[in-house]
Amino acid sequence: MSIRNGIYDLLSAAESAVYPLAAPQETDGTYIVYFIRREGIRTQDGISAYNVYLTLHIYATELDTAEAMSATMETALDDGSGTYDGEVLQVCNWVSSEDGEYMPDLDKFTIIQEYQLYFD
Repeated sequence: MSIRNGIYDLLSAAESAVYPLAAPQETDGTYIVYFIRREGIRTQDGISAYNVYLTLHIYATELDTAEAMSATMETALDDGSGTYDGEVLQVCNWVSSEDGEYMPDLDKFTIIQEYQLYFD
């Protein structure tokens, strides 16, 4: 059980092509690369919960497809909760979304999204 595995389970429930940190070089089509930053919430008993900041980089060959995937992920994640890989997600909040850029070496458009998650 880990928050990292829980986040993978959460994301892969909405999109099958999700990768932590980097996608395999031969990856084609639409896919998501994600990054995690965790901060422990310390109480007198030690760390009891975590704020997790999740950044998604959405890649697609067409801008419309990237925008559609962005909307799909926001619908799937925003205000979400549940148990993933034994970790209890209290809430997932959408924070921001921005157009990335066109990456000619990959022939992909990108959209970047950020979420804040609270694990208990």
